[in-house]
Amino acid sequence: MKKYFLPSVLLLVFLLSGCARKVDLGPGYQSMSANFLQAMRWTDFQGAATYLTVDNRQKLLASFEQLDDLQIVDAEYRYSRLNKKMGTAQSELILTYYLLPSTRVKDWVWQQDWALIPADRKQRGTWQLQGAPPSFP
Repeated sequence: MKKYFLPSVLLLVFLLSGCARKVDLGPGYQSMSANFLQAMRWTDFQGAATYLTVDNRQKLLASFEQLDDLQIVDAEYRYSRLNKKMGTAQSELILTYYLLPSTRVKDWVWQQDWALIPADRKQRGTWQLQGAPPSFP
């Protein structure tokens, strides 16, 4: 029994190491922009504001938080261009909405600039929206 224990443990360790993958030390652009998009889509403007620079967060909140009659129909990116070398990305957010009592559906467009904000040597950093949103509506 003892002669099979050590080889069994070594085999188990070997097999489990095959399941290991690189640890993602920071969210990538795709996941960050998707999370921001979902926050906007579901009118979580407090959550969406956390993706902006500190000085632009209040501008987003001032544009949207007082609109109790805002109904967002859809949110999507028309395009998204990532530049890994520069640590930047450009995208165009299209928010389809209507503002009660009107039922007329409109689009609001935001040309976005994202930047990778480095953390330290151990982490890749995080993506952050640069600039303030355009006025709404």
